[in-house]
Formats: sequence, C-alpha cells, structure tokens
Amino acid sequence: MLSSRHQSVLKEIDAARCVGSWSTVSALAAKLLKHGSPGHVFASIVGSEAELEEYLAKVEWSPQEHWSDDGMMQRSSDGVRVTARYPMNISSSPKQLEALEKRLQKIGKHTLSDEEAYQLSVVMAKVYFYGCKFEQCQAAVDSLATTIPDEGAVSPVYVRQLYMAQMVMRGITAEMHGDMDTAHSMYDTALAALKERLSSQAALVVPRGSAAGTEKSLEELVNWAEEALYRRAMASLAQDNIDRGTDELAVYIRVMDNVTPATFRVFRRLRANRLHMQLERQSIGTDASAAALAKERVLTSHRRQMALLKATYAFPRANEAHAEVLAEVDGAARDWELVRAFSRVESLRLLEVLYEAVYLTFNSPQVLRHLVHVLVRFGDYHEARLAFVTYRELVERQLERVKKALGTGSTIDGGLESVNNILRTVVVGARLFFVHLDSAHECLSVVHFANDLIDDVEARDPDHRIIPPVPETIRAQVALWKGAAHGRLAQRSREPSNRADHHCAALQLLRQAAELNPQLYEAHYFLALELALGARDIAAATAAAKQAAALDATRLDAWHLLVLLSTARKDYAKALQICEVAMRQSVWWPAYNEAQPDVNKSSESVTHSQALHEASAKVPLGSVDAGMDFFGLAMTHMAIEGRHRGFDASLDAQPRLFALYANVFGSVVAAGDESDDVASAMEAAGISIGSLTVGDLRTGHHTHVNHLVPSQASGRPSLARSLARSVFSKHTRFSSHGEYPPLPFSASDGAGEAADVPKLPDHPGQSDQPKRQRSMPHLRAPSGDGSVLSADIPTEAFFDKHGGGRSSTVTHMHSNRSVYSTAVATRQNHQRAQARRALCSLWLATGTAFVALQRLDEAGGAVAEALAAWPESPEALTMRGQLAAAEAQHVTALNEFHAAVALEANNIRAAVALARVEHELGRRDVALGLLKNITRAHGWCDPEAWYWLGRLEHELALECDSDARSQMLRRALKYSSYALELESSQPVRPFSILRP
Repeated sequence: MLSSRHQSVLKEIDAARCVGSWSTVSALAAKLLKHGSPGHVFASIVGSEAELEEYLAKVEWSPQEHWSDDGMMQRSSDGVRVTARYPMNISSSPKQLEALEKRLQKIGKHTLSDEEAYQLSVVMAKVYFYGCKFEQCQAAVDSLATTIPDEGAVSPVYVRQLYMAQMVMRGITAEMHGDMDTAHSMYDTALAALKERLSSQAALVVPRGSAAGTEKSLEELVNWAEEALYRRAMASLAQDNIDRGTDELAVYIRVMDNVTPATFRVFRRLRANRLHMQLERQSIGTDASAAALAKERVLTSHRRQMALLKATYAFPRANEAHAEVLAEVDGAARDWELVRAFSRVESLRLLEVLYEAVYLTFNSPQVLRHLVHVLVRFGDYHEARLAFVTYRELVERQLERVKKALGTGSTIDGGLESVNNILRTVVVGARLFFVHLDSAHECLSVVHFANDLIDDVEARDPDHRIIPPVPETIRAQVALWKGAAHGRLAQRSREPSNRADHHCAALQLLRQAAELNPQLYEAHYFLALELALGARDIAAATAAAKQAAALDATRLDAWHLLVLLSTARKDYAKALQICEVAMRQSVWWPAYNEAQPDVNKSSESVTHSQALHEASAKVPLGSVDAGMDFFGLAMTHMAIEGRHRGFDASLDAQPRLFALYANVFGSVVAAGDESDDVASAMEAAGISIGSLTVGDLRTGHHTHVNHLVPSQASGRPSLARSLARSVFSKHTRFSSHGEYPPLPFSASDGAGEAADVPKLPDHPGQSDQPKRQRSMPHLRAPSGDGSVLSADIPTEAFFDKHGGGRSSTVTHMHSNRSVYSTAVATRQNHQRAQARRALCSLWLATGTAFVALQRLDEAGGAVAEALAAWPESPEALTMRGQLAAAEAQHVTALNEFHAAVALEANNIRAAVALARVEHELGRRDVALGLLKNITRAHGWCDPEAWYWLGRLEHELALECDSDARSQMLRRALKYSSYALELESSQPVRPFSILRP
C-alpha cells in the first residue's frame, strides 16, 4: 500500500508525462527512488523513458526534408499509390539507445506488477522503434492486448498515450509487412478507444515537449495520436478505398486545425491538405451535382492551404521562387472554375488566397494573371486595371530574358510565364479596357503589344522548337479587340480622313477575327455593328448579325441589332416580330410579361423605396446585366410601337416598362451608394489581407485587421496598391484621368458668381488652378452646397506615392459630389449609372410620345422627371430646350442646349437644336458654322444636320449674286439628297445605343 506522499508524487509524474515535461519527470522519479519504496521499479521505468524523450527532443531534424514527398499520388496499372513516410528514426546514433535498452532489460528481471510490466514493454518497444529494430519492436508489442488498459494506480491518465504508442507501432510494423488491413484496424481501434476515454471537449491530439513547434529542433518526432489519425487515412488509400481514405483524411485535417500550438505538424498538414484537395478534385470529375456539394469544402481547403504555406515559407530571397505557392495559386483558380464558385462572396475568397500569395512570392506574373481574371469577374475594374498594368510590366521584363534565350539558342528558364498565358491575359485586359473602362486607346495599346509579341516570337522561333505556336483562337481574340478599338475611335474621330482610316482598319480586323475563329460570337457582332455604324451597309450588317445570333441565341445584343436594322429598312412589322422572338428567349420575359402594376393600390401606401425593395426580391441572382439588355430591347419595342401603331400604343406600354424597370434595377437602386469595390467588400466580410495564419483555421475564428494602403484616386483602400508595394521598388506616377481638381464653386441663379465654400486642403499647384464659374443653374447640387467641378477624378497608377493631402481632398470631394465627378469603375457603379440613364430614357420616351400627341404640358412634366432621375442628362436638357423653343423662349432654349453640349460635346441632337435656334434668331452665319462642324465631325451620318445645312445653303444662295448662287444651290441639293439618303436608312433608335 503506497503512502499518501508516494501517491502525490505518482500523480505529479503522471501529469508531467502527459504534458511532456521530461525534466520534471526525471526529478520526480529520482525523488521516488530516494524513498526506497516499492515504487522504485516504476521510477526506474519512468526515468528511462524520460531520458529517452529528452534525448529525442535534442535530435535536430527537418520536417520539410522528411515529408518532402509525403502524400504524392502515383498512378500505375495497379491503381493509385500514395507516398506515406514512416516517422523519423535515429538509427545513425544507436549508442544512447543501446544503453537504454540494456537498462530496461535489467529492470525487466525484477518482479513487476501488471501495470509496470505493461509500461516497461511499451517503453522498450519505443526504444526499439526509434533505433530501427522493428522486429524486436513488433515482438515487444505483439504480446500486449489491443484493448486500452484500465486506469491503474501509477499512471491513470498517461496510460492512454502509452496505449496509443503501442497500437501505432503495431500498425507501422504491419505496414512494413504490407498488411494494410491490419494496420488500419490498429489505428482505427486505438482512436476509437481513446475517444471513449476522453470527454467531448478534450483535444484528441495534444503536442508535447515544445512551445510552438516553430523551430525544427523543437517539434517532437512522433505524436502517437496524430500519427494514428494520419496513417489510418493513408492505409485506407493504400487499400484503394478512396472514399474512406478521403473522409479519414478530412478528419485528420479538421482535428489538426484546432490543435494547440497552431503550427504543430504544419508541413505534414500542408501535404495532407494538398492530397485531400487532389482526392476531392478526382471525386468531383465532371459531375455538376458533386461539384455543388463539394464547393464549400474545396474553398475552405484552399484557404487552409494558403495559411499552411504562410506558416511554412517566408518571403522569398533573391532569385528564389516558391513553386508550391504558385502551384496552389493555379490549383485554386482551377478549382473555383471546377465548382463554379462565381458569386461575389466566393470570388472574394479566391481573392483572399491570391492576395495572400503575394506575401510569399516576388514579382510573380502568375499571381497577377489570376488576379486580373478574378477582379474582372468580381466587377472591380479599377483594381483589375491596376493589376493588369503591373502584370504587363512584369511580363515585359521576363520577355526580355525569353528573347535573349531565343537569340542565343539557349534554354528558357523555368517558372516564366508562357507566351500563350501572356496573350490570354492580354486579351482579358483588352476586353477590360474596351468594355468596362471605355478606353479604346488603352485597348489598342494592349493589342499592339500582343501583336508585337506574336510577330517577335514567330521571327525568332519560326519552327516552334522552343515556344509552341499561338492558337488561332487567341489570334482571333487579338484581332477582335483591335478591330473593336478602331471602330470606337472611328466613331469618336472628328476628322473625316482619320475616321475613314479607323473604319477600314476595323472592318479588316473584324473580318480577320471571324475567319480565324468562325465560332467567335463577338467577332460577328462587332462586325455587324461596325457595318451599321460606320458604313450604313444594312444588308451586310444584317447578315453578320444573323450569324452572331445563330452562334448564341441567348445574347440579346445581336437580336437588338437585327431589330434596329429592320427599322432602318422601315420594316416595322418585321422588327416587332424579331423583337418579340428575342424577348421570349430571355429569362426576363416572364417578369416583363407579368409586370402589371396594381393601379388600385394607393400611392401613399407604398413608398418608392419600398417598391424597389419588393421588386429587388424578385430579381434572379446575377441577372441584372441580362436585365439591362432586356430593358433596352423593351424600350426599342415601345419605340417601334409608336412608329407602327401610333404613340397612343406606346403610352399604353409605359406602365409595363416602369414595372420592368423596378424589377431590373430595384436591387441596384435599393443598394444606394454603398461601396462595392474589393477592399470594402472584404472589410464587410471580415477578410483581412496579409494577416491569415494557421490559427485562423480554428472553428469560428475570424480576423478583422486591415493592412491596405489607401488609394489616392478613389479614397478607398487599394489591394492592388498594397500588392505593388511588394512588387516594385520604384515609384512612378501617371494620371489616367487628369490633374488635381480645382476649387469647388457654386453659382447663384443667373448671376454665375462664385459663392463662399469651405476651402479644400492645400495640395501642390492648387493656387495655379483656374477658377471655373458655373453658368448652368440647373446643374446645381440639390443641397445648394459647393461641389467639385473637375471634369474627372484623377486616378493613379497603383505604384503611385502615397500622400495624406490628396486622400483628404478626395474625402472632401466625396462629401460634396458633383455631376462632373467620375465614380471608381466597378460593376455596381456601372449598374447605378445605367439605372439612372434607363429611368431618364423611359421618361424621355414618354415625353416624346406626349410631344407627338401635342400634350406639351405633360411632356414638360416627363422631362422634369427625367432630369430628376439623371440631372446631367444631355438628352433631357435638349428636350427641355426643344420645348422652350416651341414656345419661342429662345434664350432659355439656348441655355439648355449650351448646357447639353457642355456635358457631352458629341451630342448631335443638342448641337443641331442649338444651330436651329441660332437660325431662328437670325444668326444664320453662326448656325451655318455650327452645322458645318457637326457634319464634318460626329454628325456626318445625321440626316437632320445635313437637312438643315442644305436648307441654310439654299436660303443664303437666294441672297447671293448669280455667280455664287449656282454653286451654293448645288451644295444645298447635295446636302439635302444626302440627308434623304440617310433618313431612308435611319433606325428607330440610333445604332450607338448598342456600343458596350
């Protein structure tokens, strides 16, 4: 019977053994030996184990080297083989182990209790195991029972760990003999028995003997519970039981996510998680339902992988690249496509992985390539532009090395971006600039870079011995966006010769794109649009538009163009037929067909905001862009109804269109002006860039730290700017929109004098800014406060130097937003702008019908509603001026037309109306000059401008002498004939509404 003092010491030994405090165990064992009690045999066993563990703790080893190829899958005719390394052993230093072996053999000669005999056998087996004497190890543990021992008097708790060690060693020796079934049974039995003894809140894996496992010399060689979890999964995979092995590997990963310290076994977990993702990918295959079920697991696995990579690797040194990080980036992008994780929240999770990869890579175009793709999909076009500019800068540096290698005939270094990947990303960048940023010049610069790259590679490696040939599909895309950019520049050119050159280049390139890839929808569509806009070739445009619609009947823009082309032929019945066929194919047709507002509902009972919220609840997720296309087609349908069946019919369709507007744009309007850029979305979602750790993988753990650098252009944190801090060491500046904004001014009605406004913070060059006074009272901010009158908000390259002055300036600008300010390019900002324009256009269409029906008072009310929806609408200002001109209020009309032209210099309707008022005021020379400028520039295809130019020439000819009269009359006849020709092919709405 042990005394209470001995029992107290035994409890302390048991506790110290459980936590791995082996120096304490040695001291307590020595203390027990001094007492000369019957526990001296147990003290000798414990002291020997403590000596073994203290020796093992000093063994320096590298988990990365030991498990470098762990979890690698190798396919063969026999199936899938997965590498699973055995635990680290120390066979190179057997002397210390031999001494321990002899001491334990001596202890075994004493008379031992059952509990002491069990512990001696397990400790002896551990000595054999670490010394690579696996036969003796097997003999030592085979004699022991496979059931967990009862809680004894000397080690009531630690006996569980001894049992786990015994079972794991039995499993490993079985593996060595190829008996995977027995090995799996040992691991599974041990884990089940341990779970029965533990409470529901207890940790299954408890690291021992190290503070954090952050240094390779501190992490224990074997943690028996962790080893059992891992090897159980590996044994299942070795038996080709993939489903069971995948589930067991997921259990291992989940348990290790919650281990303390969080960095324990981080490299093995990295390998296990990579293997698990491969198994998940293999199980999904092409099954869409399996992808949907596995989506959350896949996305979580990639976040875990990046956290483990950050815990394993540091920022690379010079000329060092973490290939495993780049492989994870590629795998994440591929898996997001595989499980179709395309929602905004899911895109944010991929962006988190990509931005975290920036902290583990240096000058990696590979990461930036994926960033560009995901940012475009997310809808933060400003950020995508910054990432693309960086990507281009980096690949240009790499291409210099490629060209040098091609010139000398040497091999190209690994890890460089492939030419085809560069070209694919350039195509995405070209689309970004053309469609989302409306920058034809930047689009043209990008495709010129692509063409130069293709030509250079073809010249240096004509036989494609080193670089594979560029696919025809990529060449077609490059030609497509180059042709589209030329077409856009043709429409914006003021010089006829320049316009003709751009138009010819556009047609040639778009036809080339269609020939290179006949299945390319955009090539046929943009060709049709260019033929309609630039050549007025209705027949050829119709043929190209039909081909585009045949390639993808779900896209409404080609159908819309076919409708407008039918109206250009004055075949309104055919146009209505095509329009209805196209609308019925859209997912928005049911919403439009059933969109009948409840006229019996009191207008006071439901507010406008409530109506929009109700409508937004009915909107299918992700369908706003498709809804905008459908709304535009419905507007054209209404306009054709007015021409074909009378304007009363178009007014009858107005309630349905207003209901459709609420359905399409309800969610956009209800969202208000909240920021939708990536940085704001990540902050709202609790995602913190640069602070992801393995500790964040614990269940319910979230971080909310923000390490982003503010953007001086948008006044918001910029992820791409933060990225660039780690990419570039140089800092340069260029402004994509303009210079610093001038001081804000406000004008009083009619006076146009500057009012007192708060002074903006000083910035360089502020005193040199000209003071611009506003002479347009209708553009005053609704609050009456001053507002910034800069034509654009300046936007910087993301490697611009950061300064506090301009950030505060931007903050002030946001608080006093002007109609002149340019919002940061995001999808939601674009949708907000489209919502304002759509509502304005709807009211203007109503006003046009009222004017045609001579209901001018109601037309004025419709125009007022249009301006309330979009105060800076040139079309609404033009119509208000036309109503004023109809009432002979010429000065008011002139002010409205001047305001419209100031807002949009290319607005033909406002410019022609301005010339007409000048003519009515008797200033025919001014009117003639305006009309000549209009027809020479953007109004070259406007029949009204040519008609009035011909009319003025005729009037002036009648006042001239006979010598000049005949020449002026011939010009007047020519102008009038051309106006008639243009009018005969004029669509019901301009083709330009279809420009992206």
